[in-house]
Amino acid sequence: MDPIEAAPDWYDGYFESEWLDEIALQAPAERTELQVAFLLERLEAAPGRRVLDLACGHGRISLPLARAGWRVTGLDLSERSLARAREGSEREGLEIEWVRGDMREPPPGPFDAAISVFTSFGYFADEAENQRVLDAVAAALAPGGVFLIDTVNLLGLVKRYRERGFEQTESGALFLQEHEFDVLAGRNRARWTFVRENGSRSELVHSVRTYTPHELAVMLVRAGLEVAGAWGDFEGAELTFDSWRLILLGQKPGAAE
Repeated sequence: MDPIEAAPDWYDGYFESEWLDEIALQAPAERTELQVAFLLERLEAAPGRRVLDLACGHGRISLPLARAGWRVTGLDLSERSLARAREGSEREGLEIEWVRGDMREPPPGPFDAAISVFTSFGYFADEAENQRVLDAVAAALAPGGVFLIDTVNLLGLVKRYRERGFEQTESGALFLQEHEFDVLAGRNRARWTFVRENGSRSELVHSVRTYTPHELAVMLVRAGLEVAGAWGDFEGAELTFDSWRLILLGQKPGAAE
């Protein structure tokens, strides 16, 4: 297998085509329903409160949160994803603020809650920049506000790690996945190749920092948040060595006004 090299800014433009069409838009409705129900229960946010959906994509989570009465701000770098999100909110008559921007510089808030779902963290090569994301989110929260982050659990990834694999997408394309893990940097590098029935092919390359639970907890604390909850999936299972997901809830000190 050829070495996998991802550009430092691989995320800029990554989510405009294959990711959106073959991955994000094909997410099962049952998964979204489960995640939204979990969020509504764990965040305990009453209708009318403000929530920031960090890296919101095409609004998969933002739209149902708005239907539930939240005042939602969705932030994403992908203009095409945001265009799909805007179409969805306009079609349903939902008032959602869609913002194109970098997750290191979220809107100032204050927000009562913030979420980061579907491994939308650890993108930056400089670890200080990943910490900057958490610092900025914490600063945007109101006193007593909460931040729920969902990413891959490195402890669980170790047992499942595969260097190569393939499957067929809903569109009929062959989806080849190649992975390299940098054990010193804690980064998973991936090359995803899509081969379509007409013979055309395209490629995506990314590099994501993965975390153990204690590493991510330390980063939340460093940002000024108290770890108030931890789970291993969206059914509320205990976070263990075997958990595929790493879901932490950080809370900003102080009583919400």
